[in-house]
Amino acid sequence: MAIKRALRNYALAALMATTAFSGAFVDAAHAANVKVAFSLNWTFADPKLAQKWFADIKAQFEKKHPGDTMELIPVPGAYDDFITKLSLLYNSPETKPDVIQYFDINVGQFAGSDLLSPIDDKVADTAWWKDTPDAVKDAGKYDGQVYSVAQGINTYGILFDRTLTDKAGLPKDWSPKSWNDILDAARAIKKTSPDASPLYVITGTSQGTFGVVAGPGLLLSASSTPTIYDPATQKWVVDSKGIREVLDFYKTAAAEGLLAPTSQIMDPNGATHPAEALHGHKFGITLTGNWIPIFWSKDICAPCWDDKEETIGFAKVPTSQGQAPGTGASFNGVVLSMSKNPSDPELAWSAIDIMQQKQNMLNIAAWVAVAPPTTGLTTDASYLALSRPPFQKAFADLASSSRAMPSQPEFPIWGNAFQQATQAMVLKPETTIDQGVEILRSYMATQVGEDNLETLP
Repeated sequence: MAIKRALRNYALAALMATTAFSGAFVDAAHAANVKVAFSLNWTFADPKLAQKWFADIKAQFEKKHPGDTMELIPVPGAYDDFITKLSLLYNSPETKPDVIQYFDINVGQFAGSDLLSPIDDKVADTAWWKDTPDAVKDAGKYDGQVYSVAQGINTYGILFDRTLTDKAGLPKDWSPKSWNDILDAARAIKKTSPDASPLYVITGTSQGTFGVVAGPGLLLSASSTPTIYDPATQKWVVDSKGIREVLDFYKTAAAEGLLAPTSQIMDPNGATHPAEALHGHKFGITLTGNWIPIFWSKDICAPCWDDKEETIGFAKVPTSQGQAPGTGASFNGVVLSMSKNPSDPELAWSAIDIMQQKQNMLNIAAWVAVAPPTTGLTTDASYLALSRPPFQKAFADLASSSRAMPSQPEFPIWGNAFQQATQAMVLKPETTIDQGVEILRSYMATQVGEDNLETLP
């Protein structure tokens, strides 16, 4: 393909030398246009940052490929709205994008629908792919093939406000060893700081698929049975000790009045509320993602806060009962995929490769608020400077021990069902664990069939 493009460009130059008219005609006939679709409102911390980043990519691409163009397709709305619009864009060759930026939790959905190109041969020789941890690589695979590359990852841990935990008698470097330790700390905060919310952990169907990873899925990854999809049986787990532990955690926290208001933890933007609330000392213990400390940086300012007093502490999410390996976490990634049969495969891949260059990925880390996907960039001085120690390194280090969500196309269905079950525990704490499990099971049975479900010990 590279030889063909070189010959095309040579022939084009020769024709342009013949006459201006014929040259203009051939140039117009052969100029390629690469379409890139992305979420305007969700992925980046601010729509203006999304527009700036992609404008920079467009300029780099068109400088590298004179005569060719990049068409940007910004899609407004919440994340699930964006995924719906992407699906609609794929319905027509006229609107189909060549490259898409989205989250790895939907890779299976699009690859399983035969909308993406496998790119194993293209990533094989790139330096940035070789520097990507295996767990992050695997999150972009479907049916054994690579369909996406990560631009950055979200990892999840605990942020706690020492203003509140000190009053509750907790140590400065509090490090819970089980979920009971979290609940006990929240109980102490409730007694000593009654005007604050002791515990912030999201749930609710309004947050879409992304909310699963940052809330119920985060807890499940640290449970006794973290399996969601059983590859051995190719069935979805709808009842297990781990699922019951998560349901019981939400039920207990809600029944004892330890959770933040449902208007916050079930809000579509619930994942971003801690940035301002922690600054205002409104949350004691927050299960959240790596983006919150970056939201306090000068690049985003939501709000700006350098926290010179080191008010906010960091801890890993412990396993439910302190069982090995002691901690657990989920992760998800901002990824790029190439559509099946793009208008120009060589140019589409070039666009992806440009986006994966060092400064572009460092800008993604700062403006999307993610940890870089490559090992080398996680120690880069500009990345580490995005927030005060230990946040950048601590969240990035979680990647090696975190679990990605299943890549199967049905995962959003399972996620929605699990959100329904945990949401029920919060809205009506009198709901029994068996009833919560039944909410998950019945919804999945309706959507994917009873034969595709299983129970684990």
